[in-house]
Amino acid sequence: MEEEATNLEGVSGKEGAFQSVLDYAVDEVLTTHGYKETDDVILFDGVCNLCNAAVNFVLDHDQDEKFRFAALQSETGHALLRRYGRDPNDMSSLVLVQHEKVYDKSDAMLLIGQELNLPWNLPQLAVVARTVVPKPLRDWFVSDIISKYRYKFFGASDECRLMEEGLEKRFLT
Repeated sequence: MEEEATNLEGVSGKEGAFQSVLDYAVDEVLTTHGYKETDDVILFDGVCNLCNAAVNFVLDHDQDEKFRFAALQSETGHALLRRYGRDPNDMSSLVLVQHEKVYDKSDAMLLIGQELNLPWNLPQLAVVARTVVPKPLRDWFVSDIISKYRYKFFGASDECRLMEEGLEKRFLT
């Protein structure tokens, strides 16, 4: 019986080789679509009307153009999720990739809110909410309830958001 070599991470030779090819393919997709590790990327459900409204809100209030966007359903969205060890088929939450870390659910929403040009000290309120309100409670309300019923209350589109002229550089397609 032939034994497979094991690399330092404990992955067999065949699995390690496959993972290397997969990692290369993911990096190739991301490079091809213009992703840079310094990008702050919001991954959103491209067919969700609520999610598209959230993207429009961020576009309107991100005067420094800090954020870039990709649909969770897109090749870029799948590649980013794979790169950071997330399930590329999970469409249940808005995701923020920032400083090579991944945030989802309420953490993603509040971190995004902290960076926007909003009135009434709302960015500071996002910092307080993230610090004071326990994550399980935030996630339960923001993600588990809203995400669960977003299609029912806000509807869904048959296709991902259409690109508006002048915003091409903000989206990783």
